Amino acid sequence: MLEIRHYVKLVLNTPFHQVDLGSLSLDALWFDVLFSRTKERNFFPFSKSFDSITNLNLKAIHVILANLFFDKESQIPEFPKETLLNYLTNTLPILSDLVPKFDSWTTDSERAEELVRNVFQTLNLLPQGETKEYFNDRFRSIDSRERTRILEETKKAQERAKEILRQMKQKEEEEAASKYNRE
Repeated sequence: MLEIRHYVKLVLNTPFHQVDLGSLSLDALWFDVLFSRTKERNFFPFSKSFDSITNLNLKAIHVILANLFFDKESQIPEFPKETLLNYLTNTLPILSDLVPKFDSWTTDSERAEELVRNVFQTLNLLPQGETKEYFNDRFRSIDSRERTRILEETKKAQERAKEILRQMKQKEEEEAASKYNRE
C-alpha cells in the first residue's frame, strides 16, 4: 500500500470528462477493473448487477471507486470481492444520500479522503505509514455518517432541553397561579 495521499489524489483526479454517466454500464466498468486486477475470466465478478442503477450521483461514486481500484500503481492488495460487493450495495447508497453532489468527492480533498478511508476500512486495508488507531481516528474525524449522527444527537438533546425548560416554566406558572388563588 502507498500513503493515503496517493489514493486521495486518484479520487480528486477522476476523469469525469471521459465518462457519460447516463449511458455508462457499471457492470462493464467493474468487470474491467476487477479483470485488470485479478485476470479472472469470469463473465461478471459480482453476484449482483449494478446496471439497473439510474441515480447519476450513485453511478458517479462507482466511477470514482473504479478509478481508484483500476490504478495499476496503487499497490492495493487483494481483497474479497464479496466484501466490495457488500460495500457497493449497502454503503454507497447511504454515502450518495449524505453527499448528494458527486463532485464533492472529487473537488473537496477531505471528502475524497473520507471516501478512500471509508472503502479501505471496509476492505481492511491500511495505507502506508499509518497505524490502525490513527487510520480509525482520522476516519472518524471526517466521516459524514458520524457527523450526521452527532448532529442528530445534538438536535435531540436540544429538543429535550427545550421540553424540560417548557415543563419547568409551566410548573412555575401553575404554582404562581395556585399561590395567587390562595391569597
